[in-house]
Amino acid sequence: MNFINRISLIVTPKSPMHQWVSAVAQDEAPTLEEMTSESSCYLLDEPEYETELNELTQALIQANFQQIWRNELAVWDEYLDNAPSDISQATFEQWFDVRLSGLTFDLAKQPLMIAKVE
Repeated sequence: MNFINRISLIVTPKSPMHQWVSAVAQDEAPTLEEMTSESSCYLLDEPEYETELNELTQALIQANFQQIWRNELAVWDEYLDNAPSDISQATFEQWFDVRLSGLTFDLAKQPLMIAKVE
């Protein structure tokens, strides 16, 4: 087992994301239950200093929500042709539940693969 020097933002879609997916990918859209049963994990650098958990979570969301949002939308709309016009942090937080996971461990036997995704 290896400890990874990263923290994780766990991002789970909410109902507004499901509604958007249902409109954009009508034939492929999962149910709301299926969407909310899965989450995405975004690894981030560990903070350089200790801070209160809610404050840290909000700071990480503020710094990363646009990139996370584009990535989540691109799963269903590769070129973001149908992306919502309001991509504010407040709207992001209506579309996604985000929580912080402070410790990350790698239990896999295979080496970690890293591939650039743009």
